[in-house]
Amino acid sequence: MDDHIARIRLDRPERLNAVTPALYESLESRLEQAAADDARVVILEGAGRAFCVGADMKNHGEVQRSTEERQEYVWNAQNACEEVQTHPAPVVAKVHGYAIGAGAELALSADFVITASDAEFRFPEVSIGTYVGGGITYTLARRVGQARAKELVLSAATLDGAEAASEGVATTAVPDPDLDETVAELASSLASHAPIPMQLAKSNFNRAGDATRDELIDAEAEALLQCMATADWEEGVEAFAEDRDPTFVGE
Repeated sequence: MDDHIARIRLDRPERLNAVTPALYESLESRLEQAAADDARVVILEGAGRAFCVGADMKNHGEVQRSTEERQEYVWNAQNACEEVQTHPAPVVAKVHGYAIGAGAELALSADFVITASDAEFRFPEVSIGTYVGGGITYTLARRVGQARAKELVLSAATLDGAEAASEGVATTAVPDPDLDETVAELASSLASHAPIPMQLAKSNFNRAGDATRDELIDAEAEALLQCMATADWEEGVEAFAEDRDPTFVGE
C-alpha cells in the first residue's frame, strides 16, 4: 500500500481476467487486508488487456459442478461484489478493454468507475442463457434508472466507455493513455481526505435507497457528532484557521 492507497489487481491476463472461484476468493481476501491496513482508497484494476470479461465460460464447459458447488460459485460472486460495495473505503474501478458480465458487475460495485473511452461494457447474460449477478438489478438501476437498466440487461447492448460515462454507468471516461494518471489523481485526492467522514458518508449513501428521510437526517446528525469527537475534526478546524492543508490520521 502506498500513500494510504491499496491496489487490487484481477490477475488472470491470459484469460482476460475471467472470474473463477479462486479469483473471487482472492479478491475478498485482498479487500479484507486493505480494510485491516486502514487503506483510505482502493483501486480495483485488471491485468493485461482487459478489466474483466466476466465468467470463464471455458472453465464452465470443462467442469461439472454439483448443486452444492454451483451454490458456492454463485455466492462467491455475490459476496465479492458485496464486499466491494460495502468496503469501508471508497473503491475506484479502473476499466480498460472489456468489462463484461461479471466484470461489469464488479466495476459497478465500485464507488467510482473511471473508464477508457474505448472500453466496452455489456451485460450479455440473458443472451447466453444465464443471469446477472452482483446486485446489478439494484446498482445499475440506481445509476441509470430502472427503465434503462432493464433495457441494457434485456437487450445485452454494448456501451463504449464514453457512452457509459454519458449515461452514468461510469463516472468518467478519458482516452486510454490518460487512464492511469486520471485514476492516480482521483485516488490521491480521496486519500488526502479524512477517512472517518468518508466511511460514514459511503455507509449512509449505501443505505439511502431503503431508509426514510427522517432516518437519514438522524444518521447524518449521528455521523457529524461522531466526526466532531475525532482528532481529524480538530485538525481540520485548525488547518482551516491557519490556511493550510490538513494532515489527517484517521482518528
